[in-house]
Amino acid sequence: METAKKLKNFLLKLKLKKKYKKHNQVFFSKKYDDNKGIILVELNKLCDTHILYSYLSNILAEKFKAKIVGYNPRFFLSFKNQIFFIFKQFLNLDYFAIYKSFNTLEFFYPKKKKIDQLKIDKIFQKLKNKKDLMQIEISSIRVGDLLYDAYLRKHNLPTLNIKDSQLVKFAYEFYSLFYFWENYLSKNSVKAVIIGDTVYEYGIICRLSIHKNIPTYIGASTRLHCLNKNNNNIFEMKNYRKEFNLYDEKDKVSKINFAKKLVDKRFSGKKTVENLVSNLPDQQLFGKVIFNEKVIVNNKKINCLVAAHHFSDAPHAWGDLLFHDFFEWTDYLGKLSDELDYDWYIKLHPLDFKENEKTIEYFLKKYKNFKLIPRNTSHTQLISEGIDLVLTVFGTIGFEYAYYSIPVINASLNNPHIDFDFNHNPKSITDYRDSIINFKKIDFNFDKKQFYEYYHMRYVNNFYLFSDEISQSLKKSIDTFDDHSELVYKRWLDLFSEEEHANLNLRINKFFNTGKYRFRKDEALL
Repeated sequence: METAKKLKNFLLKLKLKKKYKKHNQVFFSKKYDDNKGIILVELNKLCDTHILYSYLSNILAEKFKAKIVGYNPRFFLSFKNQIFFIFKQFLNLDYFAIYKSFNTLEFFYPKKKKIDQLKIDKIFQKLKNKKDLMQIEISSIRVGDLLYDAYLRKHNLPTLNIKDSQLVKFAYEFYSLFYFWENYLSKNSVKAVIIGDTVYEYGIICRLSIHKNIPTYIGASTRLHCLNKNNNNIFEMKNYRKEFNLYDEKDKVSKINFAKKLVDKRFSGKKTVENLVSNLPDQQLFGKVIFNEKVIVNNKKINCLVAAHHFSDAPHAWGDLLFHDFFEWTDYLGKLSDELDYDWYIKLHPLDFKENEKTIEYFLKKYKNFKLIPRNTSHTQLISEGIDLVLTVFGTIGFEYAYYSIPVINASLNNPHIDFDFNHNPKSITDYRDSIINFKKIDFNFDKKQFYEYYHMRYVNNFYLFSDEISQSLKKSIDTFDDHSELVYKRWLDLFSEEEHANLNLRINKFFNTGKYRFRKDEALL
């Protein structure tokens, strides 16, 4: 029975791929292969990105009269994977067929370059601490944060030891990858780069292309950014309030009212924009839930909630933190729990893994004042039982609990809420400690209008790259199946029209011409 189901699903995906390829061949028929330049587009299997990539790459190819070239951003770990890459490309299998259907003419993957290992050994011998590692530059480009996060990710570690021999070995590969991309961008006429991510090793080509003033774009089905030296990731939100104030008063009222409806829906427990990607059970959301046994002890102490992060998941994706990683942050709070007579509760990250649980167990044994909240405990329950203070590095919980007038203190120099007053953002560890001790003296602004402004700027105006109907349809796909699967093609084709095709080309071209960092729905429709 299971085999038949898998076969049926496989055949359905093949059918959808074929239909989507034919569609692309009709609407992306013009090819450029006259050596006037290259448009680099990252190869991946995320079907929702393919739709946007097809438009980005072809609009850029038209603009620069350049050919589209697909690239794998990292080294292949084995010779077998290299063979598969060549084999699939030759036989037009897997994602190669999709990329070819929207005019990707060539494909390649990075080749390891010889490096001076003694030079790297000397660099690492001089490192005194994690801060030194974070500040590593290659060719005057800071990459230490990328190296740091990539190493944690590869080995699924909560933190690192700068004297670890495995770290040095990893650095050899990291440096080699950097020099490959540096050499490639120097020797080829690359007119634009389309990337899939700005973290780990993926961020290397991004940092280099920005440094060389090559237009660099990152996007998916819901967003589009043009990266630059000031904003080299997708998490720059420090101008939200300034941007919102550009609207006229009538527009402000309309946008606030619409955001209020979505926020009310969000806290009723229904899925909305920001939690559509969540596969969490209902108990983890807001709204009506079945309460567990009482979690919070009412003994007149301050109830402090530590919202744990996924330790190996790119701690520096948003930029620099007050601490070097999530592990050090948690350890600091553990030490503080021994000093402050609070009730300290720690809640696992929703998308948790066994390695994460092991690290949390380590902290629970080390710091006896930490109490682990049962996994299926809802935020509704915690709020109703009485949380007085929430600590996070940059989590969305900063919005969620603040909405209920609960103080939240962040431990990052950049976060989603950095431009608003409903969270507190200390600038140093000393300030952070003082803030936790004296949080009742901090003037938090829980004015609901501010929350609605934030919600509009982060979620509503960022989310509609396509027409409203198509955007909503693509979002709904997340409720029923993997949004990266071939079924996204179906939703796109079912609602596609030549008018949508023309409008999307117009919107993206208009965005390119503005030179702005962030695609905004409102601006694109003007």
